[in-house]
Amino acid sequence: MTIQLDCPWCQDEIAFEVDETADELVCSECGIRTEFAPDPVATFGLLYDAA
Repeated sequence: MTIQLDCPWCQDEIAFEVDETADELVCSECGIRTEFAPDPVATFGLLYDAA
């Protein structure tokens, strides 16, 4: 599955592939991998909230 998200590393809206077996989102431009949460609010938080 592919979803459009703003990539904080690329600074643009990019297609992310959902790697369901690893529970990760993978940016198609820079290849950064981040944890995937099926809940949209949790996914947004993982991508954009400061660690």
